[in-house]
Amino acid sequence: MNQPCWHPDLLRRFIAAPYIFLKGEGSNRIYVESNDLEIALGVRNSFISQPQENRADGLFCRLIRDTAHPVEEAEMSIITDGALRVLHQGQETVLIHDVERSELLGFVSSSVEVHTLVSSLIPALLKPQHDGRVD
Repeated sequence: MNQPCWHPDLLRRFIAAPYIFLKGEGSNRIYVESNDLEIALGVRNSFISQPQENRADGLFCRLIRDTAHPVEEAEMSIITDGALRVLHQGQETVLIHDVERSELLGFVSSSVEVHTLVSSLIPALLKPQHDGRVD
Protein backbone atom coordinates (compact mmCIF):
# COMPACT_ATOMS: atom_id res chain seq x y z
CA MET A 1 0.00 0.00 0.00
CA ASN A 2 1.38 3.41 -0.95
CA GLN A 3 1.81 5.79 1.93
CA PRO A 4 1.47 9.52 1.25
CA CYS A 5 4.73 11.45 1.09
CA TRP A 6 4.91 14.04 3.84
CA HIS A 7 5.96 17.55 2.74
CA PRO A 8 6.55 20.53 4.99
CA ASP A 9 3.83 23.14 5.05
CA LEU A 10 5.53 26.17 3.55
CA LEU A 11 2.92 28.38 5.17
CA ARG A 12 4.83 27.85 8.40
CA ARG A 13 6.32 31.23 7.64
CA PHE A 14 3.41 32.55 9.69
CA ILE A 15 4.70 30.87 12.84
CA ALA A 16 5.64 33.33 15.56
CA ALA A 17 9.36 33.91 15.95
CA PRO A 18 9.64 35.29 19.49
CA TYR A 19 13.43 34.94 19.77
CA ILE A 20 14.94 38.07 18.25
CA PHE A 21 18.56 39.18 18.42
CA LEU A 22 20.52 42.01 16.86
CA LYS A 23 24.31 42.07 16.72
CA GLY A 24 26.81 44.45 15.12
CA GLU A 25 26.45 47.58 13.00
CA GLY A 26 26.36 48.51 9.32
CA SER A 27 27.51 45.69 7.03
CA ASN A 28 28.47 43.66 10.12
CA ARG A 29 24.93 43.75 11.53
CA ILE A 30 22.88 40.58 11.80
CA TYR A 31 19.24 40.50 12.82
CA VAL A 32 17.97 37.03 13.77
CA GLU A 33 14.37 35.90 14.30
CA SER A 34 13.45 32.32 15.16
CA ASN A 35 10.89 30.16 16.91
CA ASP A 36 13.81 28.18 18.39
CA LEU A 37 16.02 29.80 21.03
CA GLU A 38 18.96 27.50 20.29
CA ILE A 39 18.92 28.44 16.59
CA ALA A 40 18.62 32.17 17.32
CA LEU A 41 21.51 32.11 19.80
CA GLY A 42 23.63 29.83 17.62
CA VAL A 43 23.30 32.03 14.53
CA ARG A 44 23.89 35.21 16.53
CA ASN A 45 26.96 33.80 18.30
CA SER A 46 28.58 32.21 15.27
CA PHE A 47 27.94 34.86 12.64
CA ILE A 48 31.18 35.88 10.98
CA SER A 49 30.61 38.86 8.76
CA GLN A 50 31.86 38.76 5.20
CA PRO A 51 31.55 42.39 4.06
CA GLN A 52 29.85 42.58 0.68
CA GLU A 53 28.65 45.50 -1.39
CA ASN A 54 25.10 44.14 -1.36
CA ARG A 55 25.10 43.80 2.40
CA ALA A 56 25.42 47.48 3.38
CA ASP A 57 22.68 47.14 6.00
CA GLY A 58 23.75 43.76 7.33
CA LEU A 59 21.84 40.49 7.09
CA PHE A 60 18.27 39.71 8.16
CA CYS A 61 17.65 36.07 9.15
CA ARG A 62 14.32 34.38 9.88
CA LEU A 63 14.73 30.69 10.62
CA ILE A 64 11.83 28.47 11.64
CA ARG A 65 12.46 25.13 13.33
CA ASP A 66 10.13 22.50 11.90
CA THR A 67 9.11 20.33 14.83
CA ALA A 68 7.14 17.79 12.82
CA HIS A 69 8.33 14.30 11.92
CA PRO A 70 12.15 14.29 11.82
CA VAL A 71 13.53 12.38 8.86
CA GLU A 72 16.89 10.92 7.97
CA GLU A 73 19.60 13.30 6.82
CA ALA A 74 19.84 13.71 3.08
CA GLU A 75 22.24 15.11 0.55
CA MET A 76 22.49 18.89 0.38
CA SER A 77 22.07 20.80 -2.88
CA ILE A 78 22.36 24.51 -3.63
CA ILE A 79 20.67 26.11 -6.61
CA THR A 80 21.43 29.65 -7.75
CA ASP A 81 19.17 31.77 -9.91
CA GLY A 82 20.02 35.45 -10.16
CA ALA A 83 20.02 36.99 -6.69
CA LEU A 84 18.53 33.90 -5.03
CA ARG A 85 20.45 30.95 -3.64
CA VAL A 86 18.42 28.02 -2.33
CA LEU A 87 19.81 25.26 -0.13
CA HIS A 88 17.72 22.12 0.07
CA GLN A 89 18.45 19.17 2.35
CA GLY A 90 16.01 16.31 2.69
CA GLN A 91 12.28 16.96 2.90
CA GLU A 92 12.31 19.49 5.72
CA THR A 93 15.28 21.86 5.41
CA VAL A 94 15.09 24.72 2.94
CA LEU A 95 17.18 27.89 3.27
CA ILE A 96 16.88 30.81 0.86
CA HIS A 97 19.41 33.63 0.62
CA ASP A 98 18.25 36.72 -1.25
CA VAL A 99 21.50 38.54 -2.02
CA GLU A 100 19.79 41.75 -3.18
CA ARG A 101 17.65 42.08 -0.06
CA SER A 102 20.31 40.66 2.31
CA GLU A 103 17.81 38.17 3.70
CA LEU A 104 18.23 34.59 4.83
CA LEU A 105 14.91 32.80 5.28
CA GLY A 106 14.46 29.16 6.03
CA PHE A 107 12.81 26.14 7.50
CA VAL A 108 15.11 23.90 9.52
CA SER A 109 14.40 20.23 10.15
CA SER A 110 14.23 19.09 13.75
CA SER A 111 16.97 16.59 12.85
CA VAL A 112 19.48 19.33 11.87
CA GLU A 113 21.72 20.26 14.78
CA VAL A 114 22.39 23.96 15.37
CA HIS A 115 26.14 23.36 15.05
CA THR A 116 25.59 21.88 11.57
CA LEU A 117 23.31 24.77 10.63
CA VAL A 118 25.78 27.50 11.63
CA SER A 119 29.05 25.77 10.70
CA SER A 120 28.05 24.07 7.46
CA LEU A 121 24.66 24.89 5.93
CA ILE A 122 24.53 28.68 6.36
CA PRO A 123 28.20 29.24 5.36
CA ALA A 124 27.68 27.08 2.23
CA LEU A 125 24.70 29.21 1.27
CA LEU A 126 26.37 32.57 1.98
CA LYS A 127 29.67 31.87 0.27
CA PRO A 128 30.31 33.95 -2.87
CA GLN A 129 28.74 32.59 -6.02
CA HIS A 130 30.76 31.05 -8.80
CA ASP A 131 29.99 30.35 -12.46
CA GLY A 132 27.94 27.19 -11.85
CA ARG A 133 24.20 27.25 -11.32
CA VAL A 134 23.97 24.13 -9.14
CA ASP A 135 26.47 23.28 -6.38
